[in-house]
Amino acid sequence: MSIHNIQLRSRPFVISMVAAMAATTLVWVAAETGIDRALLMQLAWPEKHPRSDLLMLLRVWGSLWTWILIALAVGVQKRSHQGRISDGPRSVGITLVLAPMMAGGIAELLKLLIRRERPSGLEIYLFRAWSEQPWSTKGLGLPSSHSAVAFAGSMTLFLLYPRLALPALLIAMGCGVTRVASGAHYPSDVVVGAVVGGVTAALAAPPLLSTLNKFHGEREGSLRSGRYQR
Repeated sequence: MSIHNIQLRSRPFVISMVAAMAATTLVWVAAETGIDRALLMQLAWPEKHPRSDLLMLLRVWGSLWTWILIALAVGVQKRSHQGRISDGPRSVGITLVLAPMMAGGIAELLKLLIRRERPSGLEIYLFRAWSEQPWSTKGLGLPSSHSAVAFAGSMTLFLLYPRLALPALLIAMGCGVTRVASGAHYPSDVVVGAVVGGVTAALAAPPLLSTLNKFHGEREGSLRSGRYQR
């Protein structure tokens, strides 16, 4: 294996480590300086949350159901080669579900490990004891699962269709803002969730797509030759 290939293969790992270190540093700085709670108070809505279609759209961008619907819409399209990655619609659709699903799963696992609770009326962070609901993420906030799913989906869209990068990123950011404004998360919860989602999609989407394309290509070849049996 050449030095160039080793560098290419190690690059995603290096990027992931840098992103993780940056997110950790950001959480520490936000906690030490009080920026986290100050931003929460500035962005928080009044007790009666405003209701609008736009806000609901932004929030559900972090829902896995949204990405299932997007994947279904893509999956029924005819084969296209307009994206950056030449692929079949089924492969794209499955990738658009699996990447956000993986990011959401990682976010839930990190919640169980970090155990920081959602914002409260106190001036300090609250952490749940290991003896209390050890396998439940209800009430835990770091990182935001909605943010992780939203940014993983947006990153996957960017990798597949670069022209969608800006609107996808803006909607994902809007999703994060709604999570803070509703009082469900500290800003640091959302930022860490965004890092988790973005890094997960950047690392997982390309190999997932490549594997799915190979599988579907072999299956279609077998169907044409009559070797594949359902």
